[in-house]
Amino acid sequence: MLKLQRYDGTDRLDTFLRKFHSMSQYLQWNEEDAMYHLCGCLEGAADQVLWDIGPSAMMADVIKLLQTRFSTELQVERFKVELCVRRHRLDEMLQNLYRDISRLVSLAYPSVDATLTNHVGKESFINALNDGPLQIEVMKG
Repeated sequence: MLKLQRYDGTDRLDTFLRKFHSMSQYLQWNEEDAMYHLCGCLEGAADQVLWDIGPSAMMADVIKLLQTRFSTELQVERFKVELCVRRHRLDEMLQNLYRDISRLVSLAYPSVDATLTNHVGKESFINALNDGPLQIEVMKG
């Protein structure tokens, strides 16, 4: 059974829209069905667009406003800042820190080659550790 992903504005909009359009095409939704399903997927900061577009908006209007507010290209600087200030929390598993750093690197550098993003990711992870001896051990490995 296919299930629509929720979108709250924190993940990549282009990934969400690709999945949404694929499901819409596969399930053969007409424009009206697709609009209702799209609106139903939005939550958190992303569902604010529904208040801002008005009741007579079409699906293209919703998507355009989502792209204006949440498109990765427009938020690259924000993701770079988040990456710079990201720190390991006391109760956080290192695996979760690694996943979040990886997510931020892919959002902050969407079209850069893997060699550079791996370098940036490793440096960001080491900086986020906030533990000198552990940072040294990670740099050795």
